[in-house]
Amino acid sequence: MDAYCLIKIFFFYILVACGETLNGIGRTLFLNKRVGAVKAKRMSVIPALILCLLICYFYVPVMGITTDRGLLLLGVSLSAFMLLFDLILGKFILKAKLPVILNDLNLFRGNLLGIGLIFMAFCPLAAITLRRVFE
Repeated sequence: MDAYCLIKIFFFYILVACGETLNGIGRTLFLNKRVGAVKAKRMSVIPALILCLLICYFYVPVMGITTDRGLLLLGVSLSAFMLLFDLILGKFILKAKLPVILNDLNLFRGNLLGIGLIFMAFCPLAAITLRRVFE
């Protein structure tokens, strides 16, 4: 893997992070007031995954990763990056306490961030599979 490939992967991470951040801002501005913050977080998992799938559909082919193993590795690394991104964004930008941030991962409280990260790991593979079907 050369430096050019690593740069493309890094920009992919940043692109997904920007999309997910915009999803979170939209959720906060529009859904929180209508349905409440807890329900809005649960509802926004679906558009977040669709957005990630769309980004993967159009950007992953540029990276040239063609094997299922490589696509799964990309997806797992994306999920890890997004978890780290959420922790850093919450702690240092939003000034939230770590237990509050980690609460978003707690399935027993009805929070779906953990499930979303698991599904996100499969987005690159799913996107390329969809491309193969429609080509």
